[in-house]
Amino acid sequence: MSARDLRFGLIGCGNLGAVHARCVSRVGGARFTAFADAVPAAAERLLAEHGGGYATADVARLLNDPDLDAVYICTHHDSHAPLAIAAAQAGKHVLIEKPLSLSVEECEAVAAAVEEAGVRLMPAFKMRYYPLLRQARDFIPEPQVIVGQMMDDRWRDDAWAQDPVRGGANVYSQGCHTTDVIRWMARSEPELLWAAGGAMTHPGHPRIDQCVASIRFASGAVASWIQGDAALGRMTGKFFLELFGGGRSVQLYDRFKAATFYDGAREWSERVDEEEGFLLENREFIAALRAGRAPELDAADGIQATRMVLAADRAIRTGQVQRL
Repeated sequence: MSARDLRFGLIGCGNLGAVHARCVSRVGGARFTAFADAVPAAAERLLAEHGGGYATADVARLLNDPDLDAVYICTHHDSHAPLAIAAAQAGKHVLIEKPLSLSVEECEAVAAAVEEAGVRLMPAFKMRYYPLLRQARDFIPEPQVIVGQMMDDRWRDDAWAQDPVRGGANVYSQGCHTTDVIRWMARSEPELLWAAGGAMTHPGHPRIDQCVASIRFASGAVASWIQGDAALGRMTGKFFLELFGGGRSVQLYDRFKAATFYDGAREWSERVDEEEGFLLENREFIAALRAGRAPELDAADGIQATRMVLAADRAIRTGQVQRL
């Protein structure tokens, strides 16, 4: 890349799009110059806040804009794959909000389009960039047992993410965050998965909303994955992770802003003031593009995160262990 600022286009100017726009403005070396949203006022609002060239309801205008180096996709989940494929075919690098898609087939189609076009794609798994999470991974590099939990208060029935097509409900919508973190911590690929759960807080809904899964990795590590919207854990917070291995343990809680470490002899706790995942993942994406290298995360990470979610769904519906 040249020394000039990278020029980005934003597709989806809602809450997450606004967060990414603020992060890019803080990182430097890149700026948003185009904003697209099905609600024109949302795109106009971010244009007014961050400056740039134009706001539009026409996504094709961004994809065909020769001045843009990359696009951010921050739309409803069912549009992720077609937009990512179109962006790749237009020669744009892509940062895409999670999940990469709600189906493995669409995830793989995205990966194929990215490879064929020779562009970079980074799924926005912000949790990998939480400093205490990275510290925990270094503290126990070969975990034997992992516990990953993400529990919410009950989602509203009319929330778009609860819609079975647009959002997929809790396990499909957010479970990829937890499965990605568990897989990243294990430093290994999942082999077997069994799960129990179902549509428990939203009876009759076609998508599952509660899941408790057991996972075995190729390394021999085992994990428990807990996901749902039964209620927020008051002691742990929404995000909770435990690692055990080599006589050591670490617990991360309070949205991964706090952690307790034990090295077999002594115990200590650490805390950070704010969640930095959004900012740091944007810093990585911009740094990778400017250096002409691949980002730390790619389409394969998005595929595996979704594959684990879908395996849990099959296990719940069939009662059978799933081989990944």
